[in-house]
Amino acid sequence: MMKCLYLVSVVFHVAAGCTLSAYNDQVPSIRHRGDSVLLPCSCSDLNTKPQKLTWGTFRTGHLTEVLNEEHYSGRLQLFNNVSPANLSLLISDLRVEDQGYYRCSTEKEYRDIWLPVKGCELVKKKEVERVTVFTGESVVLPCVCTDLQDKPQGLKWEFYRNNHYQEIYPKQTGRHRNRVKLVSNNSPGNLSLLISHLTEKDKGFYRCSIQADSRDFRLSVKGRRETSTHLRKTDTALTSEQPHSKTTHSPPASSSTTLEQDKGHNSLPLATSTMTKIPAAVAQKQVTQLGAIASSRHPAEKNYVSQV
Repeated sequence: MMKCLYLVSVVFHVAAGCTLSAYNDQVPSIRHRGDSVLLPCSCSDLNTKPQKLTWGTFRTGHLTEVLNEEHYSGRLQLFNNVSPANLSLLISDLRVEDQGYYRCSTEKEYRDIWLPVKGCELVKKKEVERVTVFTGESVVLPCVCTDLQDKPQGLKWEFYRNNHYQEIYPKQTGRHRNRVKLVSNNSPGNLSLLISHLTEKDKGFYRCSIQADSRDFRLSVKGRRETSTHLRKTDTALTSEQPHSKTTHSPPASSSTTLEQDKGHNSLPLATSTMTKIPAAVAQKQVTQLGAIASSRHPAEKNYVSQV
């Protein structure tokens, strides 16, 4: 009796086949180039096994089977050999071209799943960005994806020389050998290039390119930066040999002399006389004038003048 029930159950499952489960809450979110993604598909009854399973894609405009397509070679994995009701598909090392609708089909029904794959779009400020530096310095040519988590394929830096572009990174050639490297290894979308020990021969056009986009730079390299400090010309030898001027209280021969008071009085600038001979009449006249001036002075000053 039990064997009969079991056989009936098996026949029923085979006849009923695999009913695909709903998976609206398992729709893949945006993936980046280089990521892996699991496209969910399974039978609602884990004890059932579909008689036929196919995975197809519309990425080329019409439905093609992915398991036999060269584009996906080595990047696909199924799990139904371990769990027959698990029909999910794992795609590794995603490419931008993988974006599109995918279809999980059994003999009875199918489910379509949208897979968004975001590639690197380069940030561009100008058609050609100009950069100016000096010889002997280093320079960073900025090239980044709009999303730093994007993983671009086919990154290449080139230098325009002899009327065509020559690759300088990752394949380092010519004068750029061992002088160029990427600025960051932590952000997949940072493709900026560092060039060290610049010379005037490094000037010219540079290009950062990925599979579907590019960005151009024009690098100007000038002579060594000059320090704009203007030094005054001084005769240091003369300055060190010439003695400091000394203060003297004795006037030069051509200068005036000043009459002084006794030790008990302050010095008074009463009159001056040149050190030349003058007639007696003129001298007498000056003495008379001094007497007139003294009559109007302080008493202490009068005594001093009267002594003169």
